[in-house]
Amino acid sequence: MALPASTLAFDLRSLNIFIMVADAGSMTSAAEQLGMSQPAVTKAVKRLEDDLGASLLERRVRPFRPTQAGQELLNRARDLLTQAEQLQASVRDIGEATLPTVRIGLIDSFAATAGPGLIREMRSYARNMTVWSGISPNLGDDLIRRNLDFIISTDPMMALGGVERHTIMQEPFLLVLPERMARNIDQPDLSSLAQNHPFVRYSVRSLIGEQIETHLAREGINVGETLQFDGTEAVFAMVSAGLGWAITTPLCLTHGFAHMPSLSALPLPGRSLSRTLYLVAREGEFGNLPQRIADDARRIARDLTETRVRKIAPWAADEISVG
Repeated sequence: MALPASTLAFDLRSLNIFIMVADAGSMTSAAEQLGMSQPAVTKAVKRLEDDLGASLLERRVRPFRPTQAGQELLNRARDLLTQAEQLQASVRDIGEATLPTVRIGLIDSFAATAGPGLIREMRSYARNMTVWSGISPNLGDDLIRRNLDFIISTDPMMALGGVERHTIMQEPFLLVLPERMARNIDQPDLSSLAQNHPFVRYSVRSLIGEQIETHLAREGINVGETLQFDGTEAVFAMVSAGLGWAITTPLCLTHGFAHMPSLSALPLPGRSLSRTLYLVAREGEFGNLPQRIADDARRIARDLTETRVRKIAPWAADEISVG
């Protein structure tokens, strides 16, 4: 039997805000995680307290902690939100109904290459779409703050609970040289390159840049003069202009396809290095949709490997693993 709306003193959104405040221990921290303003969070918690007729937070201590009434609500609210998410997922699964809005974040190299094909597929089950692209850590933050529903990133977010992840593809890193430089080097060596030519690097603000820097440090490569960029397009433009060498991946290589006539892609000297792309979503909120998006992304990645990567660097295509 349904209860009249007037008998309910809270809604799921206010419960979620209260949980975030209780977990974070402050209105400000909760607001940052929720992507809301601090006054809006404070107002929502105060309204919840007024509607329930009970103080929920002990504000005289830092960090905040739940009162006895707040702890009771906290314990039951978690279960209630979990059940609501499961119900939502079940309803969405029925007949694979079209969702009103899907918000997805893609790392730049995937967005610029496989992105159009994936979005074309997703339009069949999402009436409206919001697509963001950018540096991997930023996308992860937006997923946590519920600004995005799904991300395709190289960060599996293993330290975060309550998420599901699906492997899309694994690809090797490779060496990119200006064509003229490549013609004058029989056997490329990272140490020699680092000593004699500028290194065009991905910014360490990105996961790809961080991974490359870790690899170079592990190999004992001391890079001298460098040029540093956030995006693949700028990296390839610099190498194409003969301003240095770079380490990248086949997916990024297809992103910089226009520069390929003046570039040479070679296997990475020394120890091998690879990266893995994942689809990450909040667990239990979208039923089978994360799996469906992952399947579509894999199919597009396979096609991209065969139609574009294999033409540019056949040996690299053989080292790509999809799924």
